[in-house]
Amino acid sequence: MKKLFISLMFLFSLQIFAQTGAYFYYQLPEMPGAICVVDTSFQGQFMRQLGSVGRQLDEVYSKKKKEVQKEADNLKPEMEKKIAKDSGLSDADIQKLKNKNLSKEEKKKIADKMLQNKANISIEEIERLKKMSKEGKEAWAEAYSTEVMANMQSGDSVKTEEQIKMEKELDKNTKLNELVKEQKLIIDRIYAVDKKYANQMEELRKEDSIQTVILEAKLEPLRKQLLGYPTKEQQKSIYQEMAQHYLTYCNKLSPMNINMIANAKESLEPLLPEYDRLEELNTEINKIMLGAKDGLNSPGLMQLGAVKSLINIMADTYSYTIPQDIALKVLGD
Repeated sequence: MKKLFISLMFLFSLQIFAQTGAYFYYQLPEMPGAICVVDTSFQGQFMRQLGSVGRQLDEVYSKKKKEVQKEADNLKPEMEKKIAKDSGLSDADIQKLKNKNLSKEEKKKIADKMLQNKANISIEEIERLKKMSKEGKEAWAEAYSTEVMANMQSGDSVKTEEQIKMEKELDKNTKLNELVKEQKLIIDRIYAVDKKYANQMEELRKEDSIQTVILEAKLEPLRKQLLGYPTKEQQKSIYQEMAQHYLTYCNKLSPMNINMIANAKESLEPLLPEYDRLEELNTEINKIMLGAKDGLNSPGLMQLGAVKSLINIMADTYSYTIPQDIALKVLGD
């Protein structure tokens, strides 16, 4: 009985893991080495495996996205009440804003109410400000700043009581501060990896533009020769020369491309658990900030999305391989 229970638990854990981005990451094919002249069967195997993993992931990603959207929709009413309270709007005002046929006058009235509550400025004052000269606007801004500073110094801030209360709570809330700090650290680590890839991609694009111009300049006269009905021996010589130009082109760009993709793949692995942790942090922070009782309880979408992006990147692995039709012409002879 105990062995059966352990077996069932093992199968259950595998089933859960099979729905994660990490599972799909470890199903991805290994990156190839030299790929300028490559066995088509190996290339085909690589692309088929990548495509298979991609299709399976897309199915899970789509399902997970619907789950998250459903949870977000369920939280929406509670969040709207919180936002309405912070902005000084009533439930009736919120319902009015949802009305697509709301008149401009009603929208203006509600916007005016929000501005009065949040910044102690009316719509009419803003309209008058638009018509002022540059000097008038500067004078108004100076007077407004002076008023705000005076109010703050006297303790009579333009902020609402709810805002003041929230700021005090944030200062005292050690847990929230710790969550935000951890959130930032993870975001910074993810951004650093994304930035490195973006920089490498930019370098590749620049070099690609240069080398493509050079390649086309060398191929153009050879293509014209092929249109002149050359003999079989002449065709062989032309295709060999074209293959050599493609090989030079590939040797210049393929190492940059392979290195960039391999780095992206390698860099993602340690970030996989970070994506799940980031979702957990986002949920906890939103629960504290918005006062929600529940958060999003279907983590995994960010991790799946990261692996999904990696698959799109890996699809360009053989971008600079010698075209098969040219290779076959040469090898066929």
